[in-house]
Amino acid sequence: MKPAAVVSTGLLARRSLAAIALLLALGVAPLATAPAFAEEVPSPRAGTSPTGEVSPTGEVTPTGEASPTGEVTPTDEASPPAPGPGSGSEAPEPSPSPDAPTTLEEPAPSEPAEASEPPAPTFTVSGAIGAKWLGMGGAAGVLGEPISKEYCAESGLCQQKFEGGLIYWTSTDGAQAVLSKTGHTGPAFFTGGGLAVFGYPVGDETTVPGGTLQKFSSGKLLVWNGTEVFRIWSRGAIGGFWAALGSTAGLGVPLSNETCGLRNGGCYQSFSRGTIYWSPATGARFVRGAIQTRWKSVGAQDSVMGYPVTSEICGQPASGCLQRFQGGNIYWSPGSGVWVVRGAIGGQYAAAGANRGLLLYPLSNEKCAGGKCIQNFQGGFIGWEGHAGTRIYSKGTECQKLNNGKSKFPTYGANRVLLTVARDYKVSRSTSIYCKSLAGTYVPDWKTDSYVGASGFKPPGVPSGPTRYLFSPTGSFSVTEAFGLGNPGTKLAYRTLNPRSRWGGNPWTPTYNKYFESSSWVGWDENMWYFATRSTHDYRQGVVINYNRPNIVQNAGFAIFLHMNKVPTAGCISLDDWAVLDYIRKSAPGDRIIMGTYRDLFR
Repeated sequence: MKPAAVVSTGLLARRSLAAIALLLALGVAPLATAPAFAEEVPSPRAGTSPTGEVSPTGEVTPTGEASPTGEVTPTDEASPPAPGPGSGSEAPEPSPSPDAPTTLEEPAPSEPAEASEPPAPTFTVSGAIGAKWLGMGGAAGVLGEPISKEYCAESGLCQQKFEGGLIYWTSTDGAQAVLSKTGHTGPAFFTGGGLAVFGYPVGDETTVPGGTLQKFSSGKLLVWNGTEVFRIWSRGAIGGFWAALGSTAGLGVPLSNETCGLRNGGCYQSFSRGTIYWSPATGARFVRGAIQTRWKSVGAQDSVMGYPVTSEICGQPASGCLQRFQGGNIYWSPGSGVWVVRGAIGGQYAAAGANRGLLLYPLSNEKCAGGKCIQNFQGGFIGWEGHAGTRIYSKGTECQKLNNGKSKFPTYGANRVLLTVARDYKVSRSTSIYCKSLAGTYVPDWKTDSYVGASGFKPPGVPSGPTRYLFSPTGSFSVTEAFGLGNPGTKLAYRTLNPRSRWGGNPWTPTYNKYFESSSWVGWDENMWYFATRSTHDYRQGVVINYNRPNIVQNAGFAIFLHMNKVPTAGCISLDDWAVLDYIRKSAPGDRIIMGTYRDLFR
């Protein structure tokens, strides 16, 4: 049985009195017949509903039209009958009486009848909609008085309009309200297209972490984030992914509507705890926090990184996270920060075990200059050179001290630096580390044992003196020329030795500490041809170390070379043949040799 109707009271008594007065004034005149939609529509639980249509304003209308204000205006509303013969509304005009006076006298004024106010319509609220209305406080609540009857469509959707909004009902979702004057999602529903755009509500506006939310039958949601209301389509890729992540409990409330037209047909929507990106090639993935900031700093989807192909993957070693993108990966850990790894360096990093290998996490993005790139990792470096590909470089050498400010001697921006280090004074055995610069970072090309002067190093600033004392100088010296029995291929100026090749060793002579040619061997001059061709082949290949050159101080020292025959020397550096050849082939003018004891070279 249909529940009893709920009637709005208010001015009911006064309106009833006015109606009685009107009936008395009409007398026996026939009453207009009320239209069919003016009758009370059965409640949603009472059975079949009258036919109706859905208007774009969000209201269910009977078979009539919606006014520009969005109110229902049925076309079959009864109108008062038009006056006409026999209607009882007009009397026949009387004939003049023969006794009537020949002059018309103005009739005496009569008291005007008191105008009566037409009765305001009253609407009942019943059934499930009535129960919902009463549950929300009735006429004293946020919905206020009803201002329409209950209308239903053949689809089974019913509605009733109130001063503060609408209540919709379906057998599936029951009665739900949309508020037009209070709340946050309701006003956005009405201004955004109402029922035609969103469908009917499947729940009231509810409080969620960060704001409020209301769901509609189209799959669209309206969410208020404390400042603005945005839309989410739960049946779309982004909205569905947001819901799968826990909706507002996951990525939070939206900070934008879904925006499309990105590169390669992509879309995105921002939320309070991250952003969801979608593209046809990658699907929907979220990006957030430090990884999102780093991705955006390199150009986001418009860069070589492209779109994310996974969401953030945490639980990595050292409490780290990573995220994979079309063009590379981004790694983060508390101890290393957040950095991009990509390209050939990224491939080498992955082959070495990535963040689970010896290299651990990256400490920088890759740096490139002059066709060379390098990236710093916790456990070493990965360098790339176009002609040689990628290579892993250790940090456990003295080359790193050229990067971190612990070298006491400058490199002057040299492309390559040979460090030759003895553990102390009076020690001729040394270690030579060949450091090369990749995009401004020095890494070890190779490391080998070597010898210096048989008497070891002199302290910084102290001349090594004549070669007969067997001391090597301490300092940073440039390299500009090489010599030997045949050019192995070098960018240095190369001199091919001959039987007349000499190096001046006699102070206060024009040839002191210089190359010259002579058929004689005088005093302390060196016969370079002799040392190149004897069985120990010291000068078969060699490099001039510019100690006491070009500003020559007499008797301060001469003929300081890098050469073959790895034995203690008279002040030079001696290496294995392979190391000398490799050095000559790779060096260029401006490269340097830094030599001395460990404590004199490094902080």
